[in-house]
Amino acid sequence: MRTNSVILTDAAISVLLTKPLSKAESIALWWLVANLPVAGDVISLASLAEALKVPRARLSQTIKRLCEIGFLVRGTKIALSYHYKLNPVFIRILS
Repeated sequence: MRTNSVILTDAAISVLLTKPLSKAESIALWWLVANLPVAGDVISLASLAEALKVPRARLSQTIKRLCEIGFLVRGTKIALSYHYKLNPVFIRILS
């Protein structure tokens, strides 16, 4: 089992103090932190919905808010789905 250290930057802490995450947002964010350990790794909304076992339509609002407040960055659209990655300005993962 690989162990990584997660660092929340000052920017992330400031946002969390002013815009607390909902339960669904927290679950999605920390699942991504645990499962996208390499900087720059991406995941599609469809793949994330499947992994979290929630309907894609329901997860869409959660991902949208995580992007708006800065924890996620929306990448390119591949096939029918945009891909998302952790914002290194907010979260740093050390191996």
